[in-house]
Amino acid sequence: MAFDLLLLGGSVIDGTGAPLRQADVAVKDQRLAALGDLGSCEAERRVDVSGLFVAPGFIDIHAHSELTLLVDPRAASKVRQGITTEISGQCGLSAAPLSGQARGTVHVWATRLGLEPNWNSLADYFEIIEGRGIALNFGTLTGHGNLRTAVMGGAARPPTPAEQEAMAGLLARSLEEGALGLSSGLFYAPGSYADSAELAALGRVVAARGGLYATHIRNEGRLLNRALQEAIEVGRASGVAVEVSHLKLASRDQWGQAERLLAQLEAARADGLDLGWDQYPYTAAATNLDAIVPPLFHAGGTEALLLRLQDPRERAQIAAAIRADTEGEWENLTADSDWDDTLLSFHPSQPDLAGRTIADIAADRGADPLETALDLILETRAQALIVDFCMDEGDVVTILRHPSTAIVTDAEAVAVDGPLSAGMPHPRAYGTYPRVLARYVREQAVLTWEEAIRKMTSLPAARLGLTDRGTLREGACADLVVFDPDTISDTATYTDPHRYPVGIHHVLVNGQFVMHDGRQTGALPGHVLRGQG
Repeated sequence: MAFDLLLLGGSVIDGTGAPLRQADVAVKDQRLAALGDLGSCEAERRVDVSGLFVAPGFIDIHAHSELTLLVDPRAASKVRQGITTEISGQCGLSAAPLSGQARGTVHVWATRLGLEPNWNSLADYFEIIEGRGIALNFGTLTGHGNLRTAVMGGAARPPTPAEQEAMAGLLARSLEEGALGLSSGLFYAPGSYADSAELAALGRVVAARGGLYATHIRNEGRLLNRALQEAIEVGRASGVAVEVSHLKLASRDQWGQAERLLAQLEAARADGLDLGWDQYPYTAAATNLDAIVPPLFHAGGTEALLLRLQDPRERAQIAAAIRADTEGEWENLTADSDWDDTLLSFHPSQPDLAGRTIADIAADRGADPLETALDLILETRAQALIVDFCMDEGDVVTILRHPSTAIVTDAEAVAVDGPLSAGMPHPRAYGTYPRVLARYVREQAVLTWEEAIRKMTSLPAARLGLTDRGTLREGACADLVVFDPDTISDTATYTDPHRYPVGIHHVLVNGQFVMHDGRQTGALPGHVLRGQG
């Protein structure tokens, strides 16, 4: 039998955590056909990868590319760092469903990208994605925020029984159309208005179909432990598998307590909960600037918030609430970060402001930093984005070292050219996986090569139930990354983020090169990955 492709002379890291070994890799009909000493075999194409590592393609289990893939299907910042599969629909916001007021919620995001959503259901969206083609494999969760706004608008109250049933029906339909589970963004409105009973009821719909519940918990700061316990209780009450998104300690009051945090999670697992978590390897987070406003003032949606900010009396109430920092479970981003630690990363009409701190912009305007931040929300119509330095490096390393921590970007696909090159995004969009391999494997030896690759491949695959991706074995899908262990490195920085990593030679998706000899090929061989709901 002649193979389609032979990768010859490389060192294989198979994704399971097993020691690397010398082996050739054969590809046939989009699958791995053989591993071993294959130099004498016939193949249509032979590529010498001597001195390089061959690993499964990286699986980004927490990403946000559902709209950017419609703008640029190359997914350049993803495939160039070795990502061959990503799962979007995170933090309570997904591409679908878009019934009711859910369309307006997604529209704010789409406007920033110059898009007008022309679909309603997940099936409609998948049809568009597949018709255009994508460079990587793509799956999505269904956002709890979509369900809530579709049924309840921006109401800041518990659902009625009829509304709860309607949300469950929308979720069931999305799962039947291929969603891999449910996500919540309890830090953001309208997710912040939900209680654990509402979430557990939806979790039971997901559990019945074997899906995953990923949650951006209610508070990653001073009330972190309470918020984690809520996620645990939702899992216990519903039986759903729980994934805690981008695990971190975002309050200085919590710094240095990562071991205690992990012990809380391990105790829940020992008690029988199907629980996992993930992390991006940086000390800064990124979010919307309007997240500084307490959830109470987001009631009714984005337009209602903007009207409140235009009213002098209501704006004064908003500013006073932020300064007082007393609204219960609310995570006040301004309480633990100086305005000198908060970078504006996107402004649609004043791109020169991107990369500057809120404190710096306020000084230029001769204004108070908080008032400047509120002005920026208004003048950008809530499209402004920020990067917030809120974590301790020691905690990042402790969480990274834990064997159950998966690696994620928490980013959308962007590019150094074209419409996705605007602003100053968090460098995680370009550098997450090479950063782990360079900084935390080669330079600091926090992880071994084998363990790092496992966290990027078979671990997230197992969380998602992807049985044919995430490891190198005969019969698996031919998603591969070939890199130089001596040179792989991230180059993106907070002040110069639009830079691709180095040291990655080849990336294959379903047996086709999307990167060859360090250059993107333009191929779009990605598949939509549907759940079994």
